[in-house]
Amino acid sequence: MAAEVLVAITFLEFSYTQAPKRMKSVVSAMCYLTVSFGNLLTAGVNYFIQNEDGTSKLAGASYYAFFTGMMLVAAIVFVFVATFYQEKRYIHDEETVDGELSLS
Repeated sequence: MAAEVLVAITFLEFSYTQAPKRMKSVVSAMCYLTVSFGNLLTAGVNYFIQNEDGTSKLAGASYYAFFTGMMLVAAIVFVFVATFYQEKRYIHDEETVDGELSLS
């Protein structure tokens, strides 16, 4: 839960500076959607590693090592994607007109 609060601040800042004015809500919604998929993934993993008697197939440190490995894979993918990302800055109430910045 605390991680979601920390991540929410980051992706809200990203969506409000990197998305055009008309796309800000869509980008924010996509960020929340990825958090939902992450929660579904965690719930699915916890469902499949549960034994019939209610115990877990991954007990103790192996449970946390599994999710650490998943985070490592996600970090590697993030680094790969981030190297190709080209930043564009859209600030509220500013538009670019013919290469010049004008306040609207």
